[in-house]
Amino acid sequence: MSTRMVGVLAAVALLLFGVSAEAQLAKSGTYTSHFGWTGSGKLFEIEKDHQFFVGEFSGTNFNDAGRGFLHLTSWVCPGVNDIVKGTYNAHGYCTYTDGDGDKVFAVWKCGGPVPRCTGNTQLTGGTGKYAGITGNSTFDGGFTGTTFQQGYSVVKGDWQLP
Repeated sequence: MSTRMVGVLAAVALLLFGVSAEAQLAKSGTYTSHFGWTGSGKLFEIEKDHQFFVGEFSGTNFNDAGRGFLHLTSWVCPGVNDIVKGTYNAHGYCTYTDGDGDKVFAVWKCGGPVPRCTGNTQLTGGTGKYAGITGNSTFDGGFTGTTFQQGYSVVKGDWQLP
């Protein structure tokens, strides 16, 4: 009976150690991910060949490794998009929230011919385990389907903690 109890305690200790080791975040790293989003907002017709969008892009980010930095995080990215003669000029901000409720804040911009928007993101800070985070990424985003309300972005970047 005592051998069985020692085995159970050892298994519990290993499980707890494994959880705490995975919960720890490295001080820096690189990542690639896919952000699936929906867009909502208002599109204004300014003049012929000139539209202006105000709204947000929100969805879930999936780290290509299937785990790790920003995997399964909720992204909410308000922004504007000035579309002149079929070319995007967009910018905004993002808040990434993980399952623990910790947040990463970012600023983004992109441009290019419709329907692609290629750009970059700069990490500007965070809360909890992400406090003081910095980093940069590039992304290429585009629409899926024909409604221009859903899309995805392929993201590649790096991050550092103090």
